[in-house]
Amino acid sequence: MSLKRYLVPSEYSATDSWRLVEWCKSLGADEFTIDCHSIDTSAADILWERFQKTMRPRAVGKSVRERMSGRTADDLRRPTDLWSLDDSALDFLKSVLPEGVFQYDPRGGAWFEDPIFYRGGELMLGVLSHEAFAVLRVTDRESGELAAAGFTSHDSLPRIS
Repeated sequence: MSLKRYLVPSEYSATDSWRLVEWCKSLGADEFTIDCHSIDTSAADILWERFQKTMRPRAVGKSVRERMSGRTADDLRRPTDLWSLDDSALDFLKSVLPEGVFQYDPRGGAWFEDPIFYRGGELMLGVLSHEAFAVLRVTDRESGELAAAGFTSHDSLPRIS
């Protein structure tokens, strides 16, 4: 049975957020996706092209996957660009998200946000960067391991004041 644990970015340092991704990887997270946004479409195109060139060796292709947001409820499962989650991919993600996996920084004109990590084709860790929360799906046993590893999580999304 899968449990949903809710994560709040303010409770994680950049280092701890990457430690969480590595923890997910150790439990079987094997693919990821990420979105690229910009105020200027050409800036996003340039950034996305650089990302794809760097990530090409790890490209898995496109498959239908659950996402954290969509224009409609039907759009929450849609064709998604996927990459293998390996050490090189993690290094690259750390370079584009230096403030951590929860980073949301639209000041640069073009930016990455909303990384989602999948285990066996199912969403394991999904970040909604601009809404400042994430969902982690784990088993009962893994939920205990999560706490034992020092990761803060919640049964429901806490109210942010």
